[in-house]
Amino acid sequence: MSENKNQTFVKGALILVAANILVKVIGAGFKIPLTYILGEEGMGLFSTSYTIYSLLFIIATAGLPVAVSKMVSESRTLGKLSEVKLILKVSFAILSVIGIAGFFILFTFAEKFSVMLNNPRAALGIKAIAPAMLFVALMSAFRGFFQGHQNMFPTAASEVFEALGKLIFGYGLAFYFTSTITNDIERINFGAAGAVAGVSLGALLGFAVLLIIYLSKRKTLYTGESIKAHRNGGEIARKLISIAVPITIGASVFSLTSIIDMAMIMRRLEAAGFDPETTALALYGSYTGYAVPLFNMPPTLISSISISVVPAIAGAYVKKEHGFVSDLTKKSVKITLLFALPCAVGMSTLAEPILRAVYTNANAAQTLSILAIAIVFVSLVMLTNAILQSIGRVNIPVVNMLLGGVLKIVINYILVANPQINISGAPIGTNACYILILTLNVFWIVKLMKVKFSLAEFVVKPVICVAAMGASVIAVMSVMNAFAASPGRVFYLALTLICIAAGALVYGIMLFVTRLVTYDDVLMLPKGEKIANYMLKFRLIRR
Repeated sequence: MSENKNQTFVKGALILVAANILVKVIGAGFKIPLTYILGEEGMGLFSTSYTIYSLLFIIATAGLPVAVSKMVSESRTLGKLSEVKLILKVSFAILSVIGIAGFFILFTFAEKFSVMLNNPRAALGIKAIAPAMLFVALMSAFRGFFQGHQNMFPTAASEVFEALGKLIFGYGLAFYFTSTITNDIERINFGAAGAVAGVSLGALLGFAVLLIIYLSKRKTLYTGESIKAHRNGGEIARKLISIAVPITIGASVFSLTSIIDMAMIMRRLEAAGFDPETTALALYGSYTGYAVPLFNMPPTLISSISISVVPAIAGAYVKKEHGFVSDLTKKSVKITLLFALPCAVGMSTLAEPILRAVYTNANAAQTLSILAIAIVFVSLVMLTNAILQSIGRVNIPVVNMLLGGVLKIVINYILVANPQINISGAPIGTNACYILILTLNVFWIVKLMKVKFSLAEFVVKPVICVAAMGASVIAVMSVMNAFAASPGRVFYLALTLICIAAGALVYGIMLFVTRLVTYDDVLMLPKGEKIANYMLKFRLIRR
């Protein structure tokens, strides 16, 4: 039974990972060419518009989809199918109101928000992204509903179409404005606004896909015997809000600190002696437009595990299957760690060639090298937050995120104003922030769930594997650089790909050498028993 549940969990995570990879490829096709037509100034405007939208986006969508997923999973597990249907109706109504309110707030106060962030030129972009609030909110209701059924395909499909819409409409509008407007200031302002308008149109397309999937499947979603629902619409609304509010506060705390952080970076760079209209904006644009998007890719892919783990643990926890809950917690942490560690070390080591290959601009190499280390901490924080939320302890991540956010602001305030450190202070603060949050989350998981994490399995062996991988990457990179006469973009692309291949090979070998991958781990995969027995035959794993 547990093996079937594990396989369902992993299958859902793999579907989302595949979709997220495709979304990231599409996103790269949007963001990378965008840097060429907008430049660092335009990317600074794009990032400012998107960041203020992100705060209201998180307020609207961070908590309710998780709450919907958790409640749908619990109600389905207990056989309350009529309650499942009511949960969707109530959540859709709540999110509709939130989405409409978010749209009006963003559109009406765009100028004030842009001035508050010390970047008045971003007002047009904030207005252009405002409609996305409504469509993303409506998508969240459907996504949480399907995730509660442990069906990740609708979420995956909507994410892909949303990304395609952003690419087609966003890049098209940005290209049109930058090609037709002659005034330099207006050209960049309207180009950035056109790019973020693509976010709104992409969200509309993603919502349309989810609506079509739901209408085509609604007759089969509620079939079977159903225990009479014990909760009415008002009770469900109160329960949804009681779960969603702490999650939203926790997510909003960090988003708010990021906005404060953004405004602070500009001002602290000015305090360090940089011109706010040119050098400071370029440094900020380089960090947020070049380093941050690359850094965000691995955690976004790994977040699929967090999305899948909530309904899986919530359904088992409500039936008091504590052994399965503990086992799945350890397995999900292990999977996340084994994916995140090589991503963090690989991106940190290859920061300069990656930037030269992708953007032909390595100004953000130092900040990306520092920021990339945080990939492992961010990924584990996302997962451990989801684990605590799935067992109903939604307040704990709120406090932990608040403490981490305060630490980030303090470190950034001190370091960014130092002329020698300047913009590098921001990724240092990010690392410190997430290390603190992760430490506190793990403490509470161990205390509340009695989960025992082996030091050898979760620290020593993974570090040995990733250290060997890192050494191989540095060795290959040194050899290739020694033979490079006049390195260009093609060389750096080849260097990056060859180093990634070499690192992946060494890392994979080390996973088996250290016996970090076990028979039970392989069983979690679709057709896991067949794969595990095959690997046993060649002595790659042991029972």
